Amino acid sequence: MMANVYANELEARIFSARSTFGKTEDVVVKLEYSNTGAQTTHIHNWCLPSNELYDPLFTVTCNDVPVEYLGPVIKRREPTIDDVIPVAPGKTISTIVRLSSVYDMTQTCNYSIQYNMPIEHVIFRHAQTLKTLPDKPISKLQSHIQSNNIRLAVEGRSNIKHRQNNIMTVRKRAASLNYVGCSENATSDIIAAVSNALNYSNNAFIYLNRKKPTGTNRYTTWFGTFVLTNWNT
Repeated sequence: MMANVYANELEARIFSARSTFGKTEDVVVKLEYSNTGAQTTHIHNWCLPSNELYDPLFTVTCNDVPVEYLGPVIKRREPTIDDVIPVAPGKTISTIVRLSSVYDMTQTCNYSIQYNMPIEHVIFRHAQTLKTLPDKPISKLQSHIQSNNIRLAVEGRSNIKHRQNNIMTVRKRAASLNYVGCSENATSDIIAAVSNALNYSNNAFIYLNRKKPTGTNRYTTWFGTFVLTNWNT
């Protein structure tokens, strides 16, 4: 109950300096927490990330369809006071968060974005005390901390994590190959062929994502004259 009490005094807001983003521009938002209460509130430090997200702090939709979170989901130990950030009464803390690296924004869309997290994942309950409990029904206490909702026009772009997830899906399927009427040698050849094909495609993927788009020898051998649109495809 204590976490719920303090959640009513912690406000989250998100802002964007612009409303449209081209395919080569990172989609970033500013996240703010404000303490509107009379007591210091402590929030977990992973809820104030520095640029890159390591938790799905946001609900993102495209045409009212939820967008997949592609970033890491970390299982953490029980937090201590060393894992929190104090927010004094009347104070606001903020950070800049890059969304396009961890949410699937491969479609061109007007994306709806809202900060939305369960209270227990945000507020460090052990730092609060019973003496500040307000006189209000439990039914009216919050279960989540939610921000305002903003809409951003985003041009679809490639996402390396999305591609990596697809590669892992292919690998999982390859790991469960079935063989009917194959000799031992044929089965061995199939396993080697699938493994080689996966390695080849993965190397190509890494090459295209790490190299600056230019007419490299490898590119021209396969595709001829360099064209940026072909590289991106």
